Amino acid sequence: MSTPAALRDISDQWFLQEPALFALFCQQQFEANPRMECAFRCGQGRLEYNPLLLRHKNFAEREQLLRVEMIRLYLKHPYERQPEGCSREAMSIGSDITIGDGYCLLHKEKLPVRDPAFYHLPLGQYYEWYAKQIQRQNQDSHDRDDDPSRRPQPADRDKSQLWRDDEMQRQRINLLIERTTDWGTLPGDVVERIVASTRARIDQRLIWQGFHSSVLSSRRHLTRMRPNRRTEFLQMGSTRQFDTRLLCAIDTSGSITPEALADFYSAVSRVFRYGVVQIDVCQFDAALGPIVEMQRAPREVTVRGRGGTSYQPLFDFLLSHPHTYDGCLILTDGQAPPPSIRKAETGVASPLPPILWVCHDRASYEASLRWMRLSGRCCHL
Repeated sequence: MSTPAALRDISDQWFLQEPALFALFCQQQFEANPRMECAFRCGQGRLEYNPLLLRHKNFAEREQLLRVEMIRLYLKHPYERQPEGCSREAMSIGSDITIGDGYCLLHKEKLPVRDPAFYHLPLGQYYEWYAKQIQRQNQDSHDRDDDPSRRPQPADRDKSQLWRDDEMQRQRINLLIERTTDWGTLPGDVVERIVASTRARIDQRLIWQGFHSSVLSSRRHLTRMRPNRRTEFLQMGSTRQFDTRLLCAIDTSGSITPEALADFYSAVSRVFRYGVVQIDVCQFDAALGPIVEMQRAPREVTVRGRGGTSYQPLFDFLLSHPHTYDGCLILTDGQAPPPSIRKAETGVASPLPPILWVCHDRASYEASLRWMRLSGRCCHL
């Protein structure tokens, strides 16, 4: 597809001066969209532009807006797994301030995106974190009179309408990054973030699916309502009723922030999407709290504990009830000594159910991975 006239002068300049931006620009399918509120938006392998909004902008303004979209694509925000519970507006703003944070302040031209300080957020965080913080700010703004300039706009909603989780598009961009040797005028810190984004990331869903398969429990029942695979209705067929018993243990010690607790319970709510009908949930700090049966995601949660952290009471319970649960999910920050997986009275290892450790962030995951692997699988939110 030929380059639209509104973008031809930019592509001509990038061909000579910005080889990295030009290469990614040429991978896009172009489509005019005068109905959207933003000048550009990308996703699903295409770049949409609003000719009515671009008509009143000079070359420098159009070039900067398009540059933002190319950096956004290189960071793969439109093709990453969408942050849990975030609106389209929060995702767009989170992506914008990640780019604003990463763009070198010494660069002679500042990009038309706001930095984290505008939203009273710290520098140096990642896209998903910023999106969640913006979502919380937007929800809290209904109860107070905030600065109108920080409120989401229709353009923020439209900008992320094409964003979808797309592994093929991520791999296409990663391959382009690996082949690129000349990044033009892109600042070094932006290039470092782009290159770092190609490193293998832990997919929490794949790890949970593998864990779910290992703990799945079912019972076979004979029935006349279903034909036998070999003899059809001459003999009874069978059905399977799933009765997996899963324990979710949530760290509520003092080192866990309210935001982390909200993320933990959000992760517990997602367990019901994998066919688990009922789960047992307990909170723990230095002691193990009562076990509560859940058949649906809770709307309100009362948090107990908030003291020190010890995994040993939880593991002592699992060791003394070896056949009670088919699996155990532990959500924590990893800030406690590793538990012993042997019975205290005999010193002999007892069978444990499959265990999945879920750390709140990558830093706690990397700090605890070595000892967590001794008792189960690991991932981070």
